[in-house]
Amino acid sequence: MKIIIVGKGGVGKTTVAACLARLIGRDGFSVIAVDADPSLNLAKALGIDPATSNLKPVLFNEELIKERTLLPGGAYRLNPRVDDVVEEYGIRGPDNVVLLKLGYVKKGGTRCLCPEYAFLRALLSHLILGRRDVVIIDMVAGLEPMSRGVARGVDIVMCITEPTVKSIDVTLEIYRLSRDIGVKNFVVVGNKIVSEEDKVFIEKSLSGIKILGYIPYDENVVKADRLGVSVLDYSPGSHIITELSRIKELIFKNYFIS
Repeated sequence: MKIIIVGKGGVGKTTVAACLARLIGRDGFSVIAVDADPSLNLAKALGIDPATSNLKPVLFNEELIKERTLLPGGAYRLNPRVDDVVEEYGIRGPDNVVLLKLGYVKKGGTRCLCPEYAFLRALLSHLILGRRDVVIIDMVAGLEPMSRGVARGVDIVMCITEPTVKSIDVTLEIYRLSRDIGVKNFVVVGNKIVSEEDKVFIEKSLSGIKILGYIPYDENVVKADRLGVSVLDYSPGSHIITELSRIKELIFKNYFIS
């Protein structure tokens, strides 16, 4: 099963991705957590020692991208070989989780970024290894990945949404793009909820879109971040962990095919 975590910048994608990855790993699944966000903070959120995760992100390895994608005459392969990337670049973390620091596609000048996106699409398509494997992808904020078709073929697009107009607008646009590329399971998780009014606002704004749950605003997330540790280690019984455990069960009940 492959889950891609999307949403507006700052809504809490990385925290949700990290906690969900470890909670699923604790159930005996092998989890590949892919960090495709420019901030590259997933290692810290997972509780992985920075000293052991100081590898160059895969998409920053220009020689690798060239070797796998470029053809004579300036053309590029649509399906480059990526089968060895996890083994070569994966970083082992807690709770059966392996971190893959993917990085992001850099924008620069007028050069075509098609090879990088071809490599990214091929890699994310390959990251399904067996029926007990789960891939969690912490994706770059905004609409670019969806417009490039990166999410095509994933099992679930999970959009983290705050109770704000800007976050709702981004969620609706990501939902539209997801439908355009044939995503079957688009779900929303409300985050940083402080009142019933917040829930009502999200429900009314996203009428007809599946909402898996609501994560209350939790000071433990802020405190854990200040210390540079995983909230799952800092406060295992916090509200966010309780709600994500419930959401995890809903995912496996409704979307997992054994």
